[in-house]
Amino acid sequence: MAETSLKKQIMSGMVWKFAERFIAQGVSFVVSLVLARILMPSDYGIIAIINVFITIADVLLTSGLNTALIQKQDVDELDFSTIFYCNFILGMGLYAILFVAAPFLATAYKMPLLKQAIRVFAIRLPISSFQSIQTAYISRKMDFKRFFFSTIIGTLVSAVVGIVMALKGAGVWALIAQYLTNTIIDTLFLFVTVRWHPRLMFSWKRAKPLIAYGSKVMMTDLIGTIFNNLGDFIVGLRYTTADLAYYTKGKQLPMLLKTNISTALISVLFPGMSQVNDENEKVKLLSRQSVRMLSYIIFPLMAGMMVVARPLTIVLYTSKWIAMVPFVWVVCLEAVISVPGTVALQCVKAVGRSDMMLYSEFIKKPIFLISIFVALHFGIMAVALTLPVNALIELVINSYMTKKTIRYHIGEILADAFPAFALSALMGAAVYGISLLSWHNLVLELFVQVIAGGICYIVLSWISHNPEFGMILRVIKSRKASQ
Repeated sequence: MAETSLKKQIMSGMVWKFAERFIAQGVSFVVSLVLARILMPSDYGIIAIINVFITIADVLLTSGLNTALIQKQDVDELDFSTIFYCNFILGMGLYAILFVAAPFLATAYKMPLLKQAIRVFAIRLPISSFQSIQTAYISRKMDFKRFFFSTIIGTLVSAVVGIVMALKGAGVWALIAQYLTNTIIDTLFLFVTVRWHPRLMFSWKRAKPLIAYGSKVMMTDLIGTIFNNLGDFIVGLRYTTADLAYYTKGKQLPMLLKTNISTALISVLFPGMSQVNDENEKVKLLSRQSVRMLSYIIFPLMAGMMVVARPLTIVLYTSKWIAMVPFVWVVCLEAVISVPGTVALQCVKAVGRSDMMLYSEFIKKPIFLISIFVALHFGIMAVALTLPVNALIELVINSYMTKKTIRYHIGEILADAFPAFALSALMGAAVYGISLLSWHNLVLELFVQVIAGGICYIVLSWISHNPEFGMILRVIKSRKASQ
């Protein structure tokens, strides 16, 4: 009964998280299209530079101590309040560091505007420190419906703020206002609707084991985030802000889909795994199902995007962004390779082996660092190509850790991902064939390719009796029956 209840919680959580990600990111994507037509690539270049530092600081607040609260089997009010105060102090400290560093960063990048922009944008860090504990509380309860409403409201309000400011000529400040508004609205909504609020209690005895686990997860994610953003950092220093905008915008399209879909699944999967983290067979079963489902959803999206990248870019962003197309191809490839490795890492985290995760970073990241510096001698595209290469290396290393912890071998991981890969390759070939026809209207070409790709993938899934396709159909039928 407990196992059935857990499965129901996971499926319900996935439905709400996918709905949240789909609607929120759909709205954000539409807003980004509007802003891309109003603003210049150089404006996005400035935001890309700021985001490198904000994202790194944000990792310290959202992926360490709150993760420890989710992973711990028995957690109470004292644990939550203790970690809240630890996280809030950390958030204020990070803001102070960025406030002091802002003038030096503005000088390094030769952009005076960065000084004030960083100081204003970084206000989101103390707010995020509170929100991350709210997120941990909801995740433990697996009450993902609350995320849905807070995210939708925050996204809609911030969208209006961003567009209005952009139309009034605010430039880069329109983007900063959009991000800040979203964070503030999300946090306020959760503060009103979530039962948990911090209390005046603290225990260093409780804090130590949570910090011991959380700090290793934090350092692992911090190292990963620093190196994942290293390309943006180097491109921003070595090339123009327009080059950086093409590089980051090219990553945005595929990462928008890949990150949000995988985040939706993993944010539900990790709490589910943590509830059975003393039963390796159950963790392995959940992991295999996750690799198959995530691959089934993400692989065709990436294959399709690689084929339609050029018309998609022109239709959505206009021809002034055409230079981003090669980067779209590269990041789509990276996304496909990284899917199994991402799930594998969650397995290791869920069974409490944060030490193993941290040690693995000391193998992965030096390799990544060497590849970046070698690539610098061959241009910006070579820097981009380090992404899929290092995703492959991470897959090998992560699968070694799953073999040691839950006996999930790389052969099994690849076998679980292969059916989706084969279906996606066939679908991509069919869509590419359509592009070889003579088209005089890019919008019509794109529409036909997308519709044909979707139909082709569904038909192939039905013919091959794909189990993930069957599972999705059953979920849809059960949702309809319950209405």
